[in-house]
Amino acid sequence: MIEFSLQEESQQLTDPSTYNFDDEIDFSNMDGNEVTSMIEDAIVSLASASDSVTTPGNPSIFSVFRSALKHAESLPPNTIPKILDSIISSMASELEATVRDLNPSGANASYDSVDVDQATMNTHKAALELYAFLLLWVVGVGEKVSGVEDDGAAAATKGKRTTTKGSKAGPSSKTVKKKTTAWQWVDQIPSVLALITKILTTLPSNRVWTTTAERDGFIGVITRPAYQIAESEVFMKLEKVKTGVYKVICVAVKGHGHGFAFQISLLQSLQYFEHLSEPMAEILDILDKEFDVSGVGDEILREISQKTFSAVDTKGPRTYGRFLMHLGELCPKIVLKQMSLLLDHVDSEAYPMRIAMVEIIGNLIKYLAGADQIEKREKKINSLFDMLTERYLDVSSFVRVKVMQVLSRVWDLPQKFPKQRLILTEKTISALHDKTPSVRRAAIALLTKSIVTHPYGLMHGGELRHAEWEVRYEEVTKELDKLENRPVDEAGPLREEEDDEEEGSEEEDESDDESLVKEPGITVDDDASLAERSVRTKSSKSKKSTKSGKSKSSKASTARRSGADGTSMVDEDFVGPPMTEDGGDEVEAMEEEGGAMVPDEDSDDQEVDMELTTGEAFDEEGNPIPPSTPSKRSSGKKSSSKGKKTPKHHKAPSEDDGEAAENSSPVKRKQKKPRKSEQVNLHAVSQQQVLVAEMEGTQIVHLRLRKRYYAEALDFIRWLDQGSETLGELLGSTHKTEVLEAMEFFRVSYEYGMESAQMGLKKMLHLVWSKDNAATSEDGKELKGIRAKLLECYRSIYFDPVPDLEPRQQVNRITKNMIELTFDATVAELTSLEEMLRTMMEDGQIHNDVIKRLWQVYSADKEIPRAQRRGAIIVLGMISAARREVVKDRVEVLIKTEKGANTSSPAQSKDGEELDQVAGNAEDEIGDLIASVREDEMMFSPNSLLATFGPMITHICLNPPMFKHQVLRTSAALSLSKLMCISSKFCEENLLLLLRMLETSRDPNIRSNIVIALGDIAVCFSTLIDENSDRLYKGLSDRDLTVKKNTLMVLTHLILNGMVKVKGQLGEMAKCLEDEDRRVSDLAKLFFTELSTKDNAIYNNIQDVISHLSVGPHAVDEEIFQSTMKYIFNFIEKEKQAENLVEKLCQRFRDTTDEKQWRNIAFCLSLLPYKSERSLKKLIEALPFYQDKLREETVYNRFTEILQKARTNKSANKPDNEMKEFEKILTDFKEQGQEDQALEKRVEIKKAVAKRRAVRKAARK
Repeated sequence: MIEFSLQEESQQLTDPSTYNFDDEIDFSNMDGNEVTSMIEDAIVSLASASDSVTTPGNPSIFSVFRSALKHAESLPPNTIPKILDSIISSMASELEATVRDLNPSGANASYDSVDVDQATMNTHKAALELYAFLLLWVVGVGEKVSGVEDDGAAAATKGKRTTTKGSKAGPSSKTVKKKTTAWQWVDQIPSVLALITKILTTLPSNRVWTTTAERDGFIGVITRPAYQIAESEVFMKLEKVKTGVYKVICVAVKGHGHGFAFQISLLQSLQYFEHLSEPMAEILDILDKEFDVSGVGDEILREISQKTFSAVDTKGPRTYGRFLMHLGELCPKIVLKQMSLLLDHVDSEAYPMRIAMVEIIGNLIKYLAGADQIEKREKKINSLFDMLTERYLDVSSFVRVKVMQVLSRVWDLPQKFPKQRLILTEKTISALHDKTPSVRRAAIALLTKSIVTHPYGLMHGGELRHAEWEVRYEEVTKELDKLENRPVDEAGPLREEEDDEEEGSEEEDESDDESLVKEPGITVDDDASLAERSVRTKSSKSKKSTKSGKSKSSKASTARRSGADGTSMVDEDFVGPPMTEDGGDEVEAMEEEGGAMVPDEDSDDQEVDMELTTGEAFDEEGNPIPPSTPSKRSSGKKSSSKGKKTPKHHKAPSEDDGEAAENSSPVKRKQKKPRKSEQVNLHAVSQQQVLVAEMEGTQIVHLRLRKRYYAEALDFIRWLDQGSETLGELLGSTHKTEVLEAMEFFRVSYEYGMESAQMGLKKMLHLVWSKDNAATSEDGKELKGIRAKLLECYRSIYFDPVPDLEPRQQVNRITKNMIELTFDATVAELTSLEEMLRTMMEDGQIHNDVIKRLWQVYSADKEIPRAQRRGAIIVLGMISAARREVVKDRVEVLIKTEKGANTSSPAQSKDGEELDQVAGNAEDEIGDLIASVREDEMMFSPNSLLATFGPMITHICLNPPMFKHQVLRTSAALSLSKLMCISSKFCEENLLLLLRMLETSRDPNIRSNIVIALGDIAVCFSTLIDENSDRLYKGLSDRDLTVKKNTLMVLTHLILNGMVKVKGQLGEMAKCLEDEDRRVSDLAKLFFTELSTKDNAIYNNIQDVISHLSVGPHAVDEEIFQSTMKYIFNFIEKEKQAENLVEKLCQRFRDTTDEKQWRNIAFCLSLLPYKSERSLKKLIEALPFYQDKLREETVYNRFTEILQKARTNKSANKPDNEMKEFEKILTDFKEQGQEDQALEKRVEIKKAVAKRRAVRKAARK
């Protein structure tokens, strides 16, 4: 038998190239046929007898296989597949032989009852160890020789502990890969894992290896291939492979004491292989659920709880965090047991661990909320919510975002947690002011989810109208006060109440745990059934007290039942904005002598429920029996009116209360003794009073629950209304995602009837001017453009059909919505509404039936509100901007309706003005008539008053020395500009006069007014201004700041709206970017930002800007030039534009000899991104244009920066030979240029010397 130590030999396989053994065969120096023959002989021998692997020989079969695996890369094709098949089949045969010898009687017999020959067992043991060793090695070799045929699996198996590095001789790995294309290692992995699983399942390892060390050594080797395979991320994506790995490990842990070794391997895997974080968690889940092994998970969590992670460590916390999150999701029971130890990571320095703990807390809440007897776990749930609340203040924005994402999933649970919702809604609204956009976005999304999943929709529907809930709350409060404040003689049997010095006992059996208020997240979904359950509970308890003739004292004190004014105190612990409802003071916690007895947060409701369960007894027919200790209503009210609350001490039960004490809970509370003066004859109470008492008790509890329900709903609505103000501001955010979330919030809140949604919808309307209309993706989700989202929201709210409505009703509803949008709307809102309706009309989203209905409303003969008629014509005018026929075809209706309106009401002048606007926009006959009057009659008709003033005003403006009064000259200039807006003929006659005044006037007010007026004139007669735009740009150089600012604003408006064409003067606008006054520079930046949204506007004019700022009288200092161009070049984002600019800028070098321009051009070239190879290629091709300029040091440095930028953007797998060569060329030309420059200087010096000599020589003559 071969001498072999499995543990020692397997450890050497860490690096197979250094693994040497005595009878090694050097296959790399042998003939291929000889190698094949030797290996095939060994395979045949194993096939005939599986235990022949232990037989010594020269060479032995084991030596042949070991040598073959060491020199795998030099073996003939298909050799490794044959070796693998041989090992698998032979090992399976050996396993069957071992099991047969251990249990010859069959599967039903016990292994312990069979005596096995020790020599036979040693042979089996040795053979299994040799096979385990070979199987371990062949797994590493299989991954090596299979190579790229596994779709990159080999590349993904980095970090393997068992890999072959090849031998010193033999063909290359590329050759081997070509040889083995028909065999792929990945296809063999399932059979290998199946064999290992079979061994672990059927082999009684404790019978074969009698010592623990030997058995652990074999199990470690036989399971190591599974760990090796798991180290490949590619392999673990295959379901068959992943399942096989899981089964191997789980069976080894369950049946072969592999738990501790697996624990070590798992921690190592988390440290070195990030992709194994989730698979390892899944293994622990399988162990717990399918194999009933949870101890391993407990130990691993204890180990992880002791680890510390620094803030700079990212990989470790991320991997451990993913493991914990996945384990908490799959098997929260394991995590919950060790949660007390893991809590240290809640405050870990590494934010990924804090994120993981937040995720775990969410999963634990979900687990506890769905578990049986949830009321017993309420304190745990509350503590978990407290931890989430604390994380709202985490220093990491990622953690704060994760908190709200987790809560969003928690709100989807059937349990609604109303109390926690109110607290966390307040925190979420505070998060709307967070400095990080992602946190604000998550907060908005959580508020939206809170509305959709709110717990207040089961009684009155899902709407959240504050006014309606306020009415409900006031009604139930009045009804409750009426019942609670009834006189004693009207309330039936006297009910027992405590004064503020006494306290009743409480029975705490299992039924108490089922109390309403003990259930976290309870919603009053069926108040009647809840009340019935309370009655049934008290009925079942009262039978015991009836038999004993004793009754228990009521637990609730008068202070708890009512305040000084009779108001119910059930809702005393509410959170949220201040209530308008007056309420009593908060009840202090009860303390027990010898130890605190503090009730939980819902103690108020528990006591209300206990009034029913312990305060009354019922007979066999279910009728209430008056208590043996009557109530003290009068004394109770007296003590309540004092408004004081004293600590309440529990007294030991009296002997007379023995039976009641036996039925009480193990937690003994001191009970009061009934006073003799309070005794009443039970038989004196009439049956009618008993029935009234029963109904009153049930109704009071019902009303108190409803009051609490309404109060919490009001608090929730108030918080959302408060947050809506901030959300309205966030609609103007520069971050697209939070704008989209805010729009969705207002859409949802409107659907739920919240009054504050109207404010948000009106603000949303202005987003129709947003330029962002492109869909993008973020976190795997597709995000609409802002404009598209706005149209979607408004379409959903106002225009989409409502189910179950007839077509006629649908049209009426949509028409009504469109008209109501104009009510109380500002000018800005109407302008935005017009743009939105125009867009919808262009897209065909407004049906013709709706347009017809709008005309019907406008032209209705019967008296209708003015706002409706006015709104209809406004909407028609808006949609006519997209389709003129809407108004053009109804001119007669317009005229007829307008005349009738003027007759019926002289107050229709405003509607008439709007009618003129509508007609003018449609350019119909009325519009043409008005235009004709403006052009030919208003300024030139002998009957026109304005025609009289026109020449006079012109005369004043033409002769400033004659009219020196400042106010007169200012008024004349302003009046002239206004008259020029009426007629193009009058404007053309006086335009040069106005422009000359702009240039020569010494009064900045006149110049400022003229600039603004020119903007108005450009709107009316753009052609006239466009021809003289050069003179308008001079205002940008005005010495007065107001004139400069107004000129910039006017030009911004004219250029962006296409009223004035840019003809090379954009450089003057660019100068304003570096203006000393911040208001001017900000306006200029806004202009270029908006201009960048126009198609290629900056790209088409950027060369003119460069020339304007570099050459001639407009040139600026190099520092100002660089800062200006650096800002403008930020808008060159398209790679094609950048490539073209490279070529065009390089061509500018050949047209200039000014070194300043060289530096400016080189600086502009360095601002381009060079993200593509084409940009660099064009730069290299243009070398002749600038090679002689490289002698200038600054120019050369700019090209060096360009090369560095290009290297940064280059793909890592591409060589940079071309860049190195280009860099060398640049250096050579720089040196050559410097030498030529030095030579030129020497020549110039010599010429100067020669000239001086010639002058002196001539002087001598």
